[in-house]
Amino acid sequence: MPPTVVVARNPKSKSKGFSSKTGFKITSVSFLKTQPVMLLYSWTYKRNSPDYFAVAVIKADSDKIIVLQTEMFAKGEGPTGELSTNVDISSLKDAPGKYVLAFVNTNDFTEVYAKSKPFQIKQSIF
Repeated sequence: MPPTVVVARNPKSKSKGFSSKTGFKITSVSFLKTQPVMLLYSWTYKRNSPDYFAVAVIKADSDKIIVLQTEMFAKGEGPTGELSTNVDISSLKDAPGKYVLAFVNTNDFTEVYAKSKPFQIKQSIF
């Protein structure tokens, strides 16, 4: 299934990395040079974190939100913790540039729960 693209004038960000309201913090982002190329990411959550989020990337020089996964379970077994997983980014092969990974509301993709630090996607990783 192709990614969902949403263009938001000003994504409604709840945080720059960590939000006490959502309890999420994206702690790392890296590439897995497999086929397809995957983005490996880790996050922490708290008791008050939503149970689900959508996984998106936001292009740094625009308001384009590209939703890569529409629903991701956000928590582990305890009330707080850290989790890691990956998502296929092969759909971004022809769209190199600077991005941030974002966790967004599953019902309103323009509502951003947490953002990573910026990272560069280059065609050479594919």
